[in-house]
Amino acid sequence: MNAANAAFEVGYESPSQFTREYSRLFGDPPLRDITNLRQMTANEMA
Repeated sequence: MNAANAAFEVGYESPSQFTREYSRLFGDPPLRDITNLRQMTANEMA
């Protein structure tokens, strides 16, 4: 699921607002976390 879809699923009307709030809470934007998770998964499968 991309950040825009996740934003709408949890009730945000604006993906940019979701990204700002996510970054404020977790320190990084959702795309960076998604990228890191994919890299970790790929490394574990290698």
